[in-house]
Amino acid sequence: MTENKTLERRVNLFEAVATIVGMVIGASIFILVPTITGITGPSVFIAYAVAMIPCIFVVLFETQIVGALPVTGANYVALSRAVSPFWAGSLSLLAVVGFVSGMCLMAVGFGQYTVAFIQSFVPSFTLEPNILAAGVILLFALINWAGVTPTSKVQAAMFLIFVAGMLIFGITGAANFNPVNMAPMFPGGAAGFIMAIVLASYSWSGLTELADIGGEVKNPRRNLPLALVISLLIILILYVLQPFALVASMNWKDIAKTGSNAIMVDANNLLPGWGNWVIYIAALGAILTTINAGIWAAPRTVTAWARDGLLPKGLAHINSKTKAPDASLLVITILILLGLATFAAIEKFAVISIILTALYQILLSVAVIRIPKKLPTLFNRSRFKLNAFWRWFVFIGTSITCVFLMLGSIAVDMMDSKGQFTNIPWAIVIFFSALPLSFIYWFLRKAYLKRKGIDLEKNMLSMYDAALAEAEERQ
Repeated sequence: MTENKTLERRVNLFEAVATIVGMVIGASIFILVPTITGITGPSVFIAYAVAMIPCIFVVLFETQIVGALPVTGANYVALSRAVSPFWAGSLSLLAVVGFVSGMCLMAVGFGQYTVAFIQSFVPSFTLEPNILAAGVILLFALINWAGVTPTSKVQAAMFLIFVAGMLIFGITGAANFNPVNMAPMFPGGAAGFIMAIVLASYSWSGLTELADIGGEVKNPRRNLPLALVISLLIILILYVLQPFALVASMNWKDIAKTGSNAIMVDANNLLPGWGNWVIYIAALGAILTTINAGIWAAPRTVTAWARDGLLPKGLAHINSKTKAPDASLLVITILILLGLATFAAIEKFAVISIILTALYQILLSVAVIRIPKKLPTLFNRSRFKLNAFWRWFVFIGTSITCVFLMLGSIAVDMMDSKGQFTNIPWAIVIFFSALPLSFIYWFLRKAYLKRKGIDLEKNMLSMYDAALAEAEERQ
């Protein structure tokens, strides 16, 4: 094995928690909450809590996957080895579209939030948000290029900043609780509450990303499962506290009328003179941790694909000095910048990302059922082992909740400004147009490698040397 084929385990438990919490908590908890409040009223914080239910199944199957496969791109490795090379290859490549779109949404959200914040002091200030978006992507690409140590340290620092900001607002808002603001609790009725749960579920996506950096976490069979559980609890507290603080201290109708800046407005009233600074810094930290974690995780998955031959082998290159996957990082950065250049045309991919994530999670729950049989040695080394009952429980629970989220996403895509289902579900049209292209790529790549005497499916069913080294937890 050559020196530059494996990543190094430099990420500790705290940094792993900071990564997953930062990946999940992004701009939506600041911008989307007023919209959801307008749909379901003061029960918005309950909707966020209920939206956690699918995540319980995610944490269960991810804990089993990372416990057995503490390797780079663990989700892809589990799916290809335990389920199907075809589905692993096809859906993984299609997921790039969802990832790039998500990073574009976060980056543009950063630009828009920053411009709005500056305009609160200097109303005449103008700047194209996409310029800031491109700048922040390049900044974090450079940080990631420097290696996992600076990347994880920056992530941990930003994590502490945004958690502190959310706690300040949450505690202050809860302390200003006005019972009048809590009635009626469900003005939107059952339909409004269900729609709120679907929208809130968007904010919970990202829990699976920790598996992609599994090859760089210290003591992974202990720290990866533990990080997932700790992260889930932290996210739950913040996701319930912040919406509760908002509706406790501000009338839900006023929140809906104020729109995406409602939390900043409320904070400015609760914390005169510096409230908007608290929320801006917290929102900034949440957005930037998501961007940093995404740029950190995605190249690791691309590296796993390239190791198998699904992509050109050159994309699996690891820098000998920084131990960063430099080639795949460059490709991911270019794709995001291209996405920003056409951002207005890809906003619908946010819904596609949810649909892809849900479908991917169902297949990962199938992988958990099959890992004991397909990868018995690695399964037996895991500290966390689900028995047959719990593996099937996770599969059924994941399938039910993911189908609910997919149907809910389609409904949201069809809903017009009046709440009527009159719009064409363009996200579904795009999804079913792009899916065959992913299938075509799979078969073309397989045929190309076959002419060179390489069996792609065989590669994807065997454990390559680098993954075996990472599974042995060697540096």
